[in-house]
Amino acid sequence: MDPETIVVTGLEGCTEFEEVVFQDRHDLDVDRMQAEVVGVATALVTRHADVRALLLECSLLPPFAYAVQAATGLPIFDYTTLVTMVHSSLVRKPFEGLV
Repeated sequence: MDPETIVVTGLEGCTEFEEVVFQDRHDLDVDRMQAEVVGVATALVTRHADVRALLLECSLLPPFAYAVQAATGLPIFDYTTLVTMVHSSLVRKPFEGLV
């Protein structure tokens, strides 16, 4: 993969995210955080129409993956998809359906 094809953005300037993550505020407004995450993701996809998948790198973002996917129509990856992939590779079941 060509590193020049990777686009990175962040949640800098997103008040809810910054207050909860950087200022250690304990009362998360889930709807507001979701709106921020979806807004950043859709802006990224609008600016870079060639983006074909998104990686939510922060461990606080998997709860918003569904909303991001619904808004962008793209495959969404995060640490939960990684854990699911590793788990499924360790607990394989016999394949059914060839007979």
